[in-house]
Amino acid sequence: MKTLLTVLALNLCAIAPAFSADPAIKPFHAEYATLRNGSELGRTTLDLTDNGDGSWTLRSETKGTSGLAKIAGVHIVETSRFRWKDGRPEALVYDYRQDGAFKQRTRHADFDWKAGEVRVNEGDGIFHYATAPGLIDRQAVTLALASDLVRGTSGFEYKVAVKDRIEDMRYTRGAVESLQVPAGTFKAQLMQRDGEPGTDRKRVARSWFAESLGWLPVQIEQTEKKGDTVTLKLVSSKR
Repeated sequence: MKTLLTVLALNLCAIAPAFSADPAIKPFHAEYATLRNGSELGRTTLDLTDNGDGSWTLRSETKGTSGLAKIAGVHIVETSRFRWKDGRPEALVYDYRQDGAFKQRTRHADFDWKAGEVRVNEGDGIFHYATAPGLIDRQAVTLALASDLVRGTSGFEYKVAVKDRIEDMRYTRGAVESLQVPAGTFKAQLMQRDGEPGTDRKRVARSWFAESLGWLPVQIEQTEKKGDTVTLKLVSSKR
């Protein structure tokens, strides 16, 4: 199962990087029901923490609790370490690990800003490519969207580090909807990324953010290439 929580943001100052002392998003803990095609298959926790050394960590953990996901012992941990710059995240280190009876997968990425290089190890080789202003890992896309909503940004375009390249991601602002999830009913801003014209990308990613919860995502949804839809619905949260 592919993570929904994906990546990028920031226009770096080319000469004097001044890091923001006041982050756009405050630390939080949130729990989500994880569903595939409407049937719950697990639970996901999402935590944002201040490491106290100028870096922050966004960590998600998914455990299979129903059906085949429980039988297979699905366990996914995704961790992004980053720093805030001008109210947006900037990637430092990314780790992904998926364990289970049917599939194991790992990915590790280091962002060496002094050398201007990203190094990605995915088990089948090591990939190197240049950094770019605003680069973050793909889990942090949700966080980047939330921080831009806090700041009232009009454009939602991100550069995301993937396996062997930088991928451009563009989101559009949809309607404000009344959305019911296990945690309650919230007015939520829809942000959507469609498949890109002229490519074979068929995935559609949609996230709903509640201003009343400090722009915490209350629902995250991804429709995959084969038509399956994976959805996270907020169960509880605290700051």
